[in-house]
Amino acid sequence: PTSTPHVPHPAPPALAPPARAMAHQHHPGDPAPPPPAVSVELEHAIGFNGLLPGSLHALPGGGGPSGGRVLYASGACLVVASLDDPHDQTFLRGHSEPISCVDVSPDGRLAASGQRGRVADVIVWDLAAMQRLYVLQEHNAIHSGGIACVAFTEDARFLLTVGIVPEDRKMMVWDMNSGYIVASTDRPAQVTVAKWGGRVKDVKRRPTTHPQLVTGGEEGLRYWDLDPLRGLASEPVFTSTQKRVVTCLSWSAAEDLIFAGTLTGDFLVLNAPRRLSSGELEKVQLRLSVMVCSGGVHSLAVSGRYLYVGGGDGTVTFFDTDPEDGFKPRRAADGLRGRVTSLAIRGPAAEGEGGGNGGGGGARLVYGTSDCVIYDHTSGGGRGAPPRLVSEAHAGRVVAVAYAPGDSVRFATAGEDLTVRVWNASDYSVETRCLTRDAGSPLCLAFSGPALFVGWADGKVRAYDADESEELWALDDAHRGGVTALALSHNQRFLCTGGARGDVRVWELRSRQLVSHLAQHDDAVSSLALSDDDLLLYSSSRDKSFICWDLRIEKRLSSRSQHSGAMNGLVLLPAPTPEKQVYVMTVGQERKLTYWDMRIPEPLNLVPVGQEQLCVAASSNGNVVAIAGVDRVVRVLDTVEYAVVAACEGHSDAVVGLRFSPDDRQLVSVGADGCVMVWNVYMP
Repeated sequence: PTSTPHVPHPAPPALAPPARAMAHQHHPGDPAPPPPAVSVELEHAIGFNGLLPGSLHALPGGGGPSGGRVLYASGACLVVASLDDPHDQTFLRGHSEPISCVDVSPDGRLAASGQRGRVADVIVWDLAAMQRLYVLQEHNAIHSGGIACVAFTEDARFLLTVGIVPEDRKMMVWDMNSGYIVASTDRPAQVTVAKWGGRVKDVKRRPTTHPQLVTGGEEGLRYWDLDPLRGLASEPVFTSTQKRVVTCLSWSAAEDLIFAGTLTGDFLVLNAPRRLSSGELEKVQLRLSVMVCSGGVHSLAVSGRYLYVGGGDGTVTFFDTDPEDGFKPRRAADGLRGRVTSLAIRGPAAEGEGGGNGGGGGARLVYGTSDCVIYDHTSGGGRGAPPRLVSEAHAGRVVAVAYAPGDSVRFATAGEDLTVRVWNASDYSVETRCLTRDAGSPLCLAFSGPALFVGWADGKVRAYDADESEELWALDDAHRGGVTALALSHNQRFLCTGGARGDVRVWELRSRQLVSHLAQHDDAVSSLALSDDDLLLYSSSRDKSFICWDLRIEKRLSSRSQHSGAMNGLVLLPAPTPEKQVYVMTVGQERKLTYWDMRIPEPLNLVPVGQEQLCVAASSNGNVVAIAGVDRVVRVLDTVEYAVVAACEGHSDAVVGLRFSPDDRQLVSVGADGCVMVWNVYMP
């Protein structure tokens, strides 16, 4: 067998320490106080990749019916979180690309995660120390690929890693005691799911020294026998004349039955083979097929003699695997949002838990769905208490974030999953969830407190009740090609909108009538900002410029341009009086933070930032600004010395939106990775 030594990488801290800030001062002309110290640290990450099958796992040792910890994938990091305390999170960072698969050893000591991309590393984590144990780097793709699945044996001695076909056809078994490869093979078909099942049994049902494994995917099932001396040997499993796509796998507690969920909505029950006295293995025999639900079976988990099945219709059903019971279905939960893509057992239910009224024992479970919702549930063998929603997240790219004036407790986000949500920052729960279909994607957002204003790709601006989530009204045909920017006046009497074709419009909110049409940009408007007295409007555009408009005379006062590339964002710095509000900061494809004084034509300063920046936000006191972009880093800079006082890493894809809370104590960033990051900002 292949035996390549793999030296463990040094184990850095799992949670990056908060970036410490350098000193900064106030605006020129203002009295200069002693330079304060600024620091930023990650307070909470909202993000769970529920679209990734099997990405949610329960960790042992939770204690108590409602206590417990879970591990799940969020972008390019793993999150270890409490089911009860939303402030209790630990982040395991090490991947450079989004995580594609994750598994936790049955004893909860180790976790393994693989990533997508050409550099397809697998990281093995020590969960006791919350740090990396191994980085396994044998899987590499020519162009793009990654890791299809990882799986621990029941004793955590071995780890299986599988590459994504056709870029990487390797399937390898690693020894977790040494980090060495103990077996490796190529396979022609794509494997998307794998599950170890203890040791191969002999004719007397006694375990041998050979671990057994079953894999599945679009080509059906395959059974594997791991011989420590000869490597992996396999044989296909015949299930029926009809081709089946296997989505999930599990073994019975006695490891004599194999359960395989399929996209057709049923699961297969197969007999595990025994090793005969001649040394040969029996054939894997299909025992029966059990229809469960519509939308396919997407997750399986075994607790004792009971098999729990997560369905594509948002249901969880369980079965008694005792042959005398005949696999009769019993409903554990229904009405869950999305497909149940993850199902994990936290432990058996305590006496009296779950409210069951018959039908066998119960279990404490966690569910993860394709709508990125995590549920905690105690199933008592019958219809008991409903699942408890633990957390939720956007199922896709988050495009915008906004605070209401004077309210630092609630903030709103909009995502490409067609939802707009209002979050409570005290416990990170969703207070309001607005869903609009057949409108394209939301592109921009403004929040007044009572109402949400959202610009959509279909060219409409829609207003929603921020408490009841119902749509209040819509501005039809506000902009052809989509509404790309919004700015709500400070007196909340009018709304400014920018469009994909470069036009800027002003709408009176009470009558919803167009009161001004400003058209001088040659490309899409990327951002809008109003002066504190609502008399001047600033608009930046992908045509490399920004314009200052006088709304009283509906004409352009001045404009500024950068040398190259689109201008992606603009922020107007606050000032003691409106006539002193002359400082503007812009970011874009020029890869610079540009500091403008509107009294002079040339920029005051150009600060190189390495890569394209997509968004910029200013604190309410004007002392610092935050920028972020394609390099995934949120940078906080002072507004006089242009020094980076904090560089915050947490996102695994481009950061597309930033906002400070009105009290400047928190900064919220949203990204293409579907994550919403809440940062604590410490300023004197």
